[in-house]
Amino acid sequence: MVVVDAGHGGHDGGAVSHGVIEKKLSLDIAKRLKQALEKAGVRVVMTRQDDSYLTLDERAAFTSRYKADAFVSVHLNTDGEGSDAEGIETYFAATTPLSARQLVSAEALSKKESPSASAEFAGVVQRLVCSTTKAGNRGTKARDYAVVARAVCPAVLVECGFITSASESVLIKQAEYRERLADGIARGVVLFLQGQPAKSPIVAAVAGAGDSAAVRP
Repeated sequence: MVVVDAGHGGHDGGAVSHGVIEKKLSLDIAKRLKQALEKAGVRVVMTRQDDSYLTLDERAAFTSRYKADAFVSVHLNTDGEGSDAEGIETYFAATTPLSARQLVSAEALSKKESPSASAEFAGVVQRLVCSTTKAGNRGTKARDYAVVARAVCPAVLVECGFITSASESVLIKQAEYRERLADGIARGVVLFLQGQPAKSPIVAAVAGAGDSAAVRP
């Protein structure tokens, strides 16, 4: 089971630049990501499927409610009007707060807090989404953002490009490019799940999927 989170929503519109409202396109990419993952045989739950608002705790709580194997939060980046910053970057949490530690078993917690868990997940997603979109690779970064830090499974937050960039915002407005973003993230998620112990039906199903070409870099 993978939880897909579309950033912002409702009264929280997120960033706005060059005619792009983050909450709208993050939802669009998240829906495309859900479709791509389901096509690969992955069960998916979305934190929101419309223009609704959820707190960060409510988003992270999906991971314990559905015993998720992975969590992906989709966002768009900004760097001030007129900035020429471009590219994709993926964040993961280096620590797990007490509120999250109290929700999981010792075994799950060990996996969650392993240095190779969310960091590895972020690296795989970052590599695949950049190779699929040909976007600039700004790397992975450890930040204890609440939505990923409070998740009780490997969790990443993907900044899918800078809407403050005149050129990159044009790309992000294109449905075909958003499809490639979703496809790249999905490839990374599937590849990561394939490398995990098949302890749940969804991981076992993905690991046995025959469409190996869908997850190659």
